[in-house]
Amino acid sequence: MTLEKHFTASALILNKERKILLVNHRKLGVWLYPRGHVDKGETPDEAVIREVKEETGLDVKIISNKDTNIADPKADVSVLHQPYIVLCEKIKGNEEHYHIDLVYQCKIINEETAELCHNPRESRDIKFFGLEDLEKYKIISQLQKTG
Repeated sequence: MTLEKHFTASALILNKERKILLVNHRKLGVWLYPRGHVDKGETPDEAVIREVKEETGLDVKIISNKDTNIADPKADVSVLHQPYIVLCEKIKGNEEHYHIDLVYQCKIINEETAELCHNPRESRDIKFFGLEDLEKYKIISQLQKTG
C-alpha cells in the first residue's frame, strides 16, 4: 500500500542571540520548529509565513535563496524561495502518511518590537533555545524521533 504524501512548510528562525525558535507541539508533545500543511490554493512560501504567524504571533520573511532571473511576469511565472532542505517524514498514527517538508530559513520582521504570542490551539509553549538548551532538554533527539 502506498501512503499519502502531504506537503508541509517549516521555518528555521534564529533571533539576534542566535537562538532557535521552537514550539512544543500539542499533539506530539515534543519541541519542533514552526510548521504546518500547505493549504489548497497557497504556495509553500505563503504557508510557512502563515504557519509562523498562527503558531507564534510573529511576522517573518523568508531569507532562503530566490533566483528571480527566470521569472517571467508577462507569462505569470514567478520564482519561489528555495528551501534550506526538503525532508520526507513518515507520520505515524491512526492514518500513517508522509510529510514532504519544505524547510525555510526565516527572519523575524522588526525583531526589536516583535512579541511571541502563544497560541494554545497550536502548541503547549513556544520559546527560543540556545545550543546549550538543545542538549539540556534533549531536543535534538526529540526532533529526530518525529522525522
